[in-house]
Amino acid sequence: MALLDDHPAVLAGLRRFIEQEPDLAIVGAAPTATELARQLANRRVDVLIVDHDVARSDGLSQCRRIKDRPHPPGVVIYSAFARQALALPARLAHADAVVDKTGPVTSLLAAIRAVARGETMLPDVSRASYDDATARLESDDLPIFAMLLDGEPVPAIAEALRSDPDEIAWRAQRIIGRLRPGAGPRPEERELEPVGGRVPDLPFH
Repeated sequence: MALLDDHPAVLAGLRRFIEQEPDLAIVGAAPTATELARQLANRRVDVLIVDHDVARSDGLSQCRRIKDRPHPPGVVIYSAFARQALALPARLAHADAVVDKTGPVTSLLAAIRAVARGETMLPDVSRASYDDATARLESDDLPIFAMLLDGEPVPAIAEALRSDPDEIAWRAQRIIGRLRPGAGPRPEERELEPVGGRVPDLPFH
């Protein structure tokens, strides 16, 4: 598995706990996507644990890009934000689990093992959260929102909507950016980083 978290104490603590487990192995751990990509090179991992809010990056956006690739790893979003606040954006990013950093480490270990088995551990999305999300999005983003929520990958959404995959990928990132915890007012149309922008992609394929 691999760890991506920009808090050194959290990263060190996770390594210490996880490496005590005989059935779990860490092949990369870093505070930035750039450093983690360097460590992993072309090695595959089964599970990626990523903080929701990594310095100068966004764990949810990283997750969505990774999940559009063939045979992606399972992704666990590990965050201090309330699980309910991440319920909808994590599903849109196609994460496999959400774990609260304030909870016991045993919860994270259980999620890692579940995701490695192909299971998901995601909080339910409340009707109020869904209604709030649709109210915050523009009407032409609602079909993409619905298909992302149904688990459709970007290429399939682009085909269904007869649109350019790069444009759909950028709009998917914009949707997640607007709905993630702590998001402010609607960003300008090109404020969010498009796919292939400055934030490096992790080498999962």
